[in-house]
Amino acid sequence: MTLEEIRALAEQKVKPEVWEWINGGTETESTLERNRLALKKIMLRLKVIHGLETVNTSVKILGQTVRTPVIVAPFARMNRVYPEAEMALAKGAEKAGAMMFLGPISSYSVKQIVEVVNTPVAWNGDPLKDRKKLLTLIRQAEKAGSCAVGLCVDDFVGIKIKDRLRVLPTISLSKEAIGEARQETSLPFFLKGIMTVEDALTAVEAGVDAIVVSNHGGRVLDCCQASIEVLPDIVRAVGGKVEILIDGGFRRGTDVLKALALGAKGVLVGRPICWGLGAGGAEGVAHVLQMMTSELIRTMILTNVPDVSNVPRDTVVVT
Repeated sequence: MTLEEIRALAEQKVKPEVWEWINGGTETESTLERNRLALKKIMLRLKVIHGLETVNTSVKILGQTVRTPVIVAPFARMNRVYPEAEMALAKGAEKAGAMMFLGPISSYSVKQIVEVVNTPVAWNGDPLKDRKKLLTLIRQAEKAGSCAVGLCVDDFVGIKIKDRLRVLPTISLSKEAIGEARQETSLPFFLKGIMTVEDALTAVEAGVDAIVVSNHGGRVLDCCQASIEVLPDIVRAVGGKVEILIDGGFRRGTDVLKALALGAKGVLVGRPICWGLGAGGAEGVAHVLQMMTSELIRTMILTNVPDVSNVPRDTVVVT
């Protein structure tokens, strides 16, 4: 099945209000649209006289070696899409050799997942107003078997789909609060929701090991830059100090290679994974991940890129 066919099948199976929540963006949805538009403006350079026949898509992310740089993004309340949502996401990731980020509001804990599924699971929490509870959750995630822990720092005023706002019990974190959270674990620690050089530098000063360049899929701030647009500046500022991941509008393997060429180490994929989950559970998730990885392999051969860990900047042209 193509991605478009998977999307159509998922739409048939998922309740309309849930479908709108998954696929919508904030207010005018300009950020949602810009994520895709910005990726489309990046062109790939076709290089074919090289004799390259096989490529390596394995990469080390957050201390874990996985078979693909395509990562399952964190979701909340995915049991509205599929009954055994997070377990199905993890099983799909395992089949595809991918890492999974586990969102804060889920039907399964890290412990329940890692006892069943042999794939790296990174716990992605929210910066709760109750700091003691937050620090306890971080410690529990490490003890449960998470490969990394981190916080989503961009949704403290709530998720807004068109004009419907869902307020979360979270706060904006100071550098000191981030540092305190980081000290609670010996695991790699990341922040998701970084969109400026200033925030990236502050994250580094607070001691994080990785950042996810993300505008929350266009679900928090309207009229925001695309994630891929700000990636090059952030890479120049902190690329040698932290691992840099990205999300926002990624649909195909070609999109993934564009991000890798601009300095990202891995790409979190959200909505397409949701479509796969809604269409076919774990098998649907695995199909989307495998399809994107297959497209990535084909694109690497056509651009003379032997290894995802070393994608030359001149693989792409930003128009």
